[in-house]
Amino acid sequence: MKIAYLDDKFVPLDRAKVSILDRGFLYGDGVFETMRSYRGTVFRLEEHVGRLSRALKIIHIDLKLRFSKIEKIIYNLLDRNKLSACDCGGKDAYIKIITTRGRSSGLLAPPGRTRATFVVYALRYDPPPKRVYEEGIKTVISKEGTNERSVIAGYKTLNYLHNILCRYEAVKKGFEDAVLINTKGFVSEASSSNIFVVKRKELFTPCLKSGCLAGITRNEVTRIAKRILKYKTKESYVKISDLYNADEVFITNSLAEIMPVVKIDNRAIGSGRPGPVTKEVIALYKDSVEEYLKKQTIL
Repeated sequence: MKIAYLDDKFVPLDRAKVSILDRGFLYGDGVFETMRSYRGTVFRLEEHVGRLSRALKIIHIDLKLRFSKIEKIIYNLLDRNKLSACDCGGKDAYIKIITTRGRSSGLLAPPGRTRATFVVYALRYDPPPKRVYEEGIKTVISKEGTNERSVIAGYKTLNYLHNILCRYEAVKKGFEDAVLINTKGFVSEASSSNIFVVKRKELFTPCLKSGCLAGITRNEVTRIAKRILKYKTKESYVKISDLYNADEVFITNSLAEIMPVVKIDNRAIGSGRPGPVTKEVIALYKDSVEEYLKKQTIL
């Protein structure tokens, strides 16, 4: 039986219910965070919880839980779902934290003092097949602009419909993902990933002012590029033409890690195959995860 955590209690996942008056359900009034565990250890947990805390502050939700408490809940949940280091048999999991403003009258007006709803669940994660990393994916430039000036730009709010519709339209057209453009016409991100461009052995990624998420994997790739590849990642305004003319393009997120992009709008990127820098980043990211796991084991 799968177990979730809901407002101070561990409950069966299929009985983890929130009120229909919960503002997360009614208005998307909340935030979420998704992370991956490897053989029972969550990668960069503190960074994920830190980003969650910043998002909560932006939307004025007071969650009275310290990092140590959240960490304890997550590892207890992994254990109860047989996804801990002892039980999972080498399998990975994805963990999602959802926090809403809580239950109110149902009206749009911001309520007075409410108790935030706090949910965590963990399920086994099966990454994309190996061939996807070997062959790469096709993306399309979305016609729907993203608002980089919004106060919630760059945060994982429950108002994710824009990203969902962009991905839906891309898949309907035969692509695997969409590239989102901001109101100024610059590249922001993919529907659930950050995006990187390789050009003449230089690495570029949209700056945070473009409206993209401050991705945990984005940060990790930047560290890897600087420490091992000796590349300095340039955070800048990236144009659509920069994507078309790139030697390589790849996208990053905490679950799929590093995904090569070989076509954008049916235009081949570089050779039309995953490039050498992308392949190296994929391998180095896996090394970085293993290094992190070893350190956590020692601690």
